This record gives sequence, structure tokens and C-alpha cells, in this order.
Amino acid sequence: MTQTAVSNETIDGRRARRERGRLAVSDAVINLVGEGNTDPTSEQVAERAGVSVASLFRYFETLKELRQETLHRYFKRYDHLFQLPDITESTLEHRTQVLVDRRAKLYETTEPMCRQARRRAPDVPDLDEELRSTRAMQADQIRQYFACELEALSPSASDDLVATINTLTSFESWDQIAHDHNRTPQQVRRTWTTALHQLLQPLESSNT
Repeated sequence: MTQTAVSNETIDGRRARRERGRLAVSDAVINLVGEGNTDPTSEQVAERAGVSVASLFRYFETLKELRQETLHRYFKRYDHLFQLPDITESTLEHRTQVLVDRRAKLYETTEPMCRQARRRAPDVPDLDEELRSTRAMQADQIRQYFACELEALSPSASDDLVATINTLTSFESWDQIAHDHNRTPQQVRRTWTTALHQLLQPLESSNT
């Protein structure tokens, strides 16, 4: 093996170790926040990740870089909960139930991370932008899922209803109903389902 080949192999090995370290640190942050530690220290993160504090700061040059990598890992880990199955041809009742179940499962699973993200968003522009992008994606899901019912409305009224449904099934709504009103997860689901039926069933009738 030539010296160049050995050198390239050494560099590739270092890159692989660095990438594994970055992933371990990001996962450690997500896990600690998920367990209720909303502001883990660098020592706690390093211990959970199995690296030294010095290594942590070699993997990430800035806190912004660490936040961005953690966000990326967070959305990758829970991507399946953000997605909705393609059932646009099914009944309104079925589509409503799937939307409610998926949104509720997402918030139940990621509640501490969701709360932390919203707490910090006003002071972290990249995090605020990520939340805005997620809300826009969820609004598009609603437009697709209830396209048949929305056809009965003017463009402006359709946008109003999409905004209402998106807000109704948001994490902020989940958090307020569950904690301020002391409702169980199943009761939150029932509340959402009832509200969505009241909003959408009259439109279903107008299309028949």
C-alpha cells in the first residue's frame, strides 16, 4: 500500500470517527431533553454521548452548529411521525382520525423537545425558521387530506379553514388542552376529532 493510500485511509478513519462523535452528541442532547433535562450541561451531554468535553467542542465549533445538527437528527429520527399516509380517497371520518392520531402521537413522543424548541425559538433564528417550515408542511398536509371538502370554499375561506385546523392540531393546542385543562391524551384526541367533524362535515354534505 502506498503512503498516499495509507494517508487517505487515515483521513477517512478520522472523518468517520468525527461523524460518529457528532451523531452521538446530537443524540445525547435529544435524549436528555426528552427525559426532561431541558438545559443539559456540556458535561452531561459528553457523559451521555460517551465522549470527553474536549471532544464535544472539537466536533462542534459553535453552539449554532450543534443546534443545527441536533435539529437535523431530531427531524430524521421522528420523520415517520411527521408524515401522513396517502389515504386521500378514504372517508372523511377515516382521514380525520388518521390526522388526529398522527399529530397526537408526534406530540406525545416528542413533547419535551417540542416545548424546548418553542421556548428557545424567539432567540434562535434558525430554530424559529425550522418551526415555521414545519407548520407550513403540516398546513400542506391538511390541504391535501381535505382537498375534497375545501373545494366547496372560496380560496380565502379555504385558507382560513386550513389555518384553523392547523392551529387546532398544533403542539401549542395539545400542550394547552393537556396541561392547562388537565385532559388525558385520549381526551385531547376526542376533543380534536369532535372539533374537526364539526368544521368539515357540513362541507362533506355540500359536496354530495
